[in-house]
This record gives sequence, C-alpha cells and structure tokens, in this order.
Amino acid sequence: MKEFLGHALFSHGRHIENIGAIFGLQIRDAKLTNDQCQQLSALLKKVDKGVEYLALPASKQACEELMSILETKGSQPSMGALHPLFVELNKRIEVELKAHMYLCVSKEQAQFYKKPLENWDTTEAAFPKVRYDIEEASKCVALRRNTAAVFHLMRVMGAGLTALGKSLNEPTLDASQNPTWNNVLRRCARELEKEFKHMSPVWQSDKQFYATATAKLYAVKDAWRNPNAHEVGEKYTDEEALDIYRTIRSFMRHLATKLKE
Repeated sequence: MKEFLGHALFSHGRHIENIGAIFGLQIRDAKLTNDQCQQLSALLKKVDKGVEYLALPASKQACEELMSILETKGSQPSMGALHPLFVELNKRIEVELKAHMYLCVSKEQAQFYKKPLENWDTTEAAFPKVRYDIEEASKCVALRRNTAAVFHLMRVMGAGLTALGKSLNEPTLDASQNPTWNNVLRRCARELEKEFKHMSPVWQSDKQFYATATAKLYAVKDAWRNPNAHEVGEKYTDEEALDIYRTIRSFMRHLATKLKE
C-alpha cells in the first residue's frame, strides 16, 4: 500500500493547468516551436511520474503518447493535433482516480504510520521477534483499528511476560503456555512480599528493577478499561487503545533495559 501524496497530486494538477493554458493561448492550426515542445514535455514528465506512482496505467500511456510526439526530432505538431490527446489524458486521470480508494490519516495519527517503531528502539533490540507486531500495532492505531492494535500489543507484551516469568523461575508463566498478564502480576506481587532472602536469585540482584516492572504491570491493568473488548461485538475506543499502547510501550521499554527474549 502506497502513501497517497495529496500535495503532489495538487502540484500535478497545476502542471496540467499550465499545459491547458498553453493550449488556450494558441491558434489550433499553429505549429509549436521547439521551445514550446520542450516546455510541454517537461510538464508532462512531471505528470507522468505522478500517474506512475499512483498506479494509473492508462493515464501513463496517454502521457507517454503525448511526450513521444513532442520529443520526435523535427516534429512540429499543431495545437489542434495535440488538444484531443490532452483532453483524453485528463479524462483517463479522472476515471482511474475514481477506481481507487484513498483514505486520509490525520496529522496527529500520521506519525504512528510513518514511524511505527519510534520510541520502541530498546524494545526491538532486546525483543527482535516483536518488531512485526510493534509495526502493526502502530499502524492500526494510526488507522483507528483499535481492537486490532490491542491484539498486536498483546503479542508484544507476551514476549515481556515470558522474560519476566523466567526471572521468577516460574515455567508456567511462559507466554507459549498462554498465561494472562494478571497471573504474572499476581506472581510478581507475591514475590515482592517475600523476605529478601527468599526472593528469586534474579530478583535479589536488582529488586528495584523488578519492583518498577511490577508497578508498570499494574499500570497495564489500569489501562485495561474494557476487559470484555476481546468478546465478539465489543471494541476498544481510541482513548483506550492509546492508553494501552503507551503503557505497554513503557512496560516493554523498562524490561528491555535488563531482560531480553
């Protein structure tokens, strides 16, 4: 899927307008000068690049036909000969644009689509397998496909939960065994309640890190304002999806400073 460059389309429209102005100022039987041929050809090359990018093959063919006539050595076509080809080019562009669907993403959401891995660099380095789901979650947020975004975030979080489970020496907390984040949270809370000497050796090595990880996991719980959204017919709102996105990003970024897949 290509990005639709609205500003570029507007610019190409201006080029076509300029071509039309050149036609409008000339007598139909008048022959074009070499300078006029070069001027028209230069404008058409810009239009040709635009229609190629937008995948408008019939329009590109019309552009190429016009340019071929203009760039033939010794040829001095008349305005009357070129005018119907120019009209045909306009019609083809209009018809082919109608055949496509173009969606507009707001400037506030656009960055999620353009830079889906922004602020996820440490997580990606520690948990490279989640790259795909990070990108998809970000793009789903941009397109306001909120429930899909949360689905991908769940997969991202699964890698973190597995790493956290390993630190507790708790095999049942492996994400492949489908633990819920709530099970991991309860287990983390129990670990923090233990006397230091009875804690997991890994947790003893950096109790503050794991205490912060547990606190961030509680934040995930708080962000989960719609616990039934995974059920058929339910969905997450824009606000809920963004809360979960940011909270899981913070959680994973913290884990990535010490843990990895």
